[in-house]
Amino acid sequence: MDPIYQLGMEDRYAAHAIALWIDENKPCDLRIRKAKTEGLIIIEITDTILANKILVATRCKVHIKE
Repeated sequence: MDPIYQLGMEDRYAAHAIALWIDENKPCDLRIRKAKTEGLIIIEITDTILANKILVATRCKVHIKE
């Protein structure tokens, strides 16, 4: 089973992260949800390379879930 990268970011960066996912056209899971902290969005993704690109572009916080 692949690790799940949970990327926590402000909601204004979520659209940019989704655009990166669409542009890469990779077959990976991507899930978006609201965080308990107001104003934050969590994007869960299974692709390591794409998670790193989103991390660099948005400077978000990362949690790796095994």
